[in-house]
Amino acid sequence: MKKFFRFFISKQFLINIGVIILVWVAIIFGELWYLKSHTSFGEKIEVPTFYKIHMDDLDEFVSGKGIKYTIQDSVYMDNWPKGTVCWQYPLPTDSSGMFIKSGREVLLSVVPLNPQMIKMPDVVDMSKRMAESSLEAIGLRTKISYEPAIEGKGFVLKQQYNGHDIKPGTTIPKGTRVELIVAQGTNGTTSSLPNLIGLTISEAQARLSNLTLSLYIDCNGCSEEDKPNTIIVEQSPRGGEGVNVSAGTTITVWSGKGE
Repeated sequence: MKKFFRFFISKQFLINIGVIILVWVAIIFGELWYLKSHTSFGEKIEVPTFYKIHMDDLDEFVSGKGIKYTIQDSVYMDNWPKGTVCWQYPLPTDSSGMFIKSGREVLLSVVPLNPQMIKMPDVVDMSKRMAESSLEAIGLRTKISYEPAIEGKGFVLKQQYNGHDIKPGTTIPKGTRVELIVAQGTNGTTSSLPNLIGLTISEAQARLSNLTLSLYIDCNGCSEEDKPNTIIVEQSPRGGEGVNVSAGTTITVWSGKGE
């Protein structure tokens, strides 16, 4: 037993332990050096706000910031300066708390200088859901409003653009918003209003699809591709169990990315 304990305090054992410790220290510091020099481990670069920067000024804007950018698509937006950035990912650090490493690309969407023009189809007399699907399939956004009408409840009475009736075949910019006036049935009816906070836009649209309520979405800077998956953070008027509003009421929701 004494020989066993003597071995643990012997010079040879202590030398071996010391060598093992030195090797492990060298390995740890070597890995940290490799991560820092080859993967920018621990580096944090703030993501600037690209919104409303003109695409001709982007090279100068990112100069010296250690980041790159890629314009991945164009999205038409009402009342947004043409040729400027309307969406970015990752989001700006000052609003999201997100950081990136040097050389990371920021994905951008810009408002086109000359948006693609498409012909307005005829969706009058279609059901609300079919009309929305038909317009969204060709790149048009929709806003739903209701008017009292005894017959044709849930069907489109009028199609309007910029507050005026728009005839089928009229060319309008892709991505613009068309207002659909839908029959709400007998005047004076009410509809239950669910709580939409925490749902995605697509889930909220499905929740309201069988109700005589319209949905207006405020998602500033969101691309049309990402909008259905953004999370609703506020709604007006507020909904919930036992809450009823007049049929035809427009529900305004504010949404943002789930990240």
